[in-house]
Amino acid sequence: MLTNTIKDVARLAQVSVGTASMALNGKHGVNEETREKVLEAARKLNYKPNPYARYLSSKKTNLIGLVVTDITNPFFGVLIDLIQKGLDKYGYDVMLGISRGSITEEKRITQKFIDMQVDGVIAVPSHNPAPDTLHYIDLQKAKIPVCFITSYYPGINAPCVMTDLSDGAYQLTKYLLQNGHRQIIYIVGDLSVPVSNLRVEGYLSAYRDLDLACQSDWIFSTDVTLEAAYSTTELVLQKFQPDAIITINDFMAMGVLKCLKEHDLCVPQDISVAGYDDIIYSSILETSLTTVRQPLEQICRRTISMLLKQLDSPDETDVIIEKILLKPDLIIRSSSKPH
Repeated sequence: MLTNTIKDVARLAQVSVGTASMALNGKHGVNEETREKVLEAARKLNYKPNPYARYLSSKKTNLIGLVVTDITNPFFGVLIDLIQKGLDKYGYDVMLGISRGSITEEKRITQKFIDMQVDGVIAVPSHNPAPDTLHYIDLQKAKIPVCFITSYYPGINAPCVMTDLSDGAYQLTKYLLQNGHRQIIYIVGDLSVPVSNLRVEGYLSAYRDLDLACQSDWIFSTDVTLEAAYSTTELVLQKFQPDAIITINDFMAMGVLKCLKEHDLCVPQDISVAGYDDIIYSSILETSLTTVRQPLEQICRRTISMLLKQLDSPDETDVIIEKILLKPDLIIRSSSKPH
């Protein structure tokens, strides 16, 4: 049985062999309609390029490394799915690494990416204080472009696409303050990590703009897990009953809800609760969660675009340092009400 070639794909799609090759390899310069026509022709013909021959001829593996910190949080499950679907359009496969927030594990993953000669890396940084980030410099020395997503490492000269975390925290805190809440507990990650500071900055700005007093001991730094949020809530309740508790992600907010329920406190009648991210479960909880929606589809799409720019134009330094902040949206549900 004869194997179909790229010439057969080009003939069926009614394009040149060069255009078919560009479409199948995710190159820019091919419009979406043509790209879809070529991909559909390849599917019909069951065309599968030989990855080893392709690598020998182009020195490309068409592999993109993706590092995430946690797959128990549904937010990252959606992120992985969107990145994989988005890269598939351009002919790239994804090699997934899960760091579990460990720099040691992140180093092992990035070394594996170098060994496998991936074409590029998309990374969610681990939220560690003052981490050793030499492994990202090693990636860049190996001529492997990097794009950070949802967060970044200071000092690493790489683009980043993320939500304006400060603005999201500001919107949420201001909404609660304007609705009569005064003692608002904020459960965040390590305060030496830039993304935690951005969130706290927004929280404090809301208090300042409304000329209201805020106490520093209302801000709790902890691990970014459901269990840590539960334990922190217990600690808070031993001291006093606040008007509201907000967390830096919806998964942690679920830990808060669990703890309050076990202490026979009603949400939002006794305490309002809010999270961040607007994961799929936030709207279907027994008490639907007030939160801040990150535009995740747009974040993933822009991240892929930034990485492809680096792959197509590796010498353009202005691309390498760009930081893109996308605007979040406040989503008000039944876990909060006027106090």
